[in-house]
This record gives sequence, C-alpha cells and structure tokens, in this order.
Amino acid sequence: MKIRKYNLKDKEEVEKIHFETGFIGKSMDKFLTRTKEWDNEIKYYFENEPESIFVAVDNNKIVGYLIGFLDDSRQNKTLEFIKTSIKNLIKSPLMHPKDRKFLISRLKFIFRVISNKSDEKICEDPKNAGHLHINFLPDARGKGIGSKLLKKFFEYAKKNGVKTIHADGFQTDLNPNKNFWIKNGFKEYSKVRTSYWREQLPNEQIYLVCYVKEL
Repeated sequence: MKIRKYNLKDKEEVEKIHFETGFIGKSMDKFLTRTKEWDNEIKYYFENEPESIFVAVDNNKIVGYLIGFLDDSRQNKTLEFIKTSIKNLIKSPLMHPKDRKFLISRLKFIFRVISNKSDEKICEDPKNAGHLHINFLPDARGKGIGSKLLKKFFEYAKKNGVKTIHADGFQTDLNPNKNFWIKNGFKEYSKVRTSYWREQLPNEQIYLVCYVKEL
C-alpha cells in the first residue's frame, strides 16, 4: 500500500470514493442517481488546492483519499455550500425525481442554518488553522490506511508552516468515529447536534464534531 500526492487522472476515482462513503460512511446511491450531484461537495478542493490532496493506493487501485486546506480562512464553506445548492436548484426541473428530492432536503437544511433553527450556526472551528477531510472504502477500513494518510498530510502541512489542523465529522451510533481521531492525536474542540441528515434519518441523533490537532 502506498500513500502519494494526488494527480489529475485520480479525480474520477476520488469522486467515486466520495460517493461510496458520503452517507455517514455508506454509499449515496440510496438518494442520488449520479455521482456528479454529490461531487460538487468537494469540487472546491480540486479547483483551489489540489496540491494538498493525497491518495492511498493498494494493488494499483485508489482505496482512500485525504483532501486538505492549509489555511482555512481562505475558504468559506457555508458560502460554497449555498452557491452549489443554488446552482443545483436552477437545474432541478431537469433532474431525476430521486436527485430532486435530495436537493430539496439540502435546501431545507440551508434554511434551518440561516434562520438559526439549527445548531450548526454555533459550531466552532479553530482560527488560523488548516483542515482536512478523509474517506476510504469499506474494504480498506481497519488496516491503518487512514492513519498513514494523516501522517503524510501532517508532514506536508508542517513543512508549509501549519501549526494546527482540524477535521469535522458526523458522529452517530451508526458511525461512531471518535476513536479514529483520538487515536491519531486529535482532541474534541466543539460538538453540536446537526440536522444535516434529518430527512434521511429522522429518528437518529447525529452530531457534528470538530476535532483539532496541534502539529
């Protein structure tokens, strides 16, 4: 197994993993017919800081990825999320009913955040920090691949003067991922109840957790 920098020809495989793990570690195919509608969630990273993306390769196949940003102040995640949703709304009349239903659930979420009806508004991230997002295929889990991806990114971030890294994750009984972050030196920074998946899991208590690590 090898950890290396991302290159443009990896984009399709990274997007596929993003789709196959998007629903709290499971596939988004229950809600979407096309990966493209979900790929927009990470489009910003490909366009703005591809040099901070790493992939894990096993038997010539990409089984995991880490996308990062060295300076979180350069990115407005909420604004990007809203812009992407508005673009999809314009296209919604031409969408498959399944895709349109999911888009509506995202728009409802945005409305809850903007109108202060969701705790995401008070979720805190550290200032002047880099951040990362990591995913790997179900068959690749439990093999230390995630830790190796993190180690490679930490080395890269330190060389570029980054002192603090944070990562956001959904925490549920279905996907209790806290041990992964703690094992890799992160500490819980903030935690709020999220309504991001309310339409899909109305009876599940889901939390948005920010984890922080000093390099």
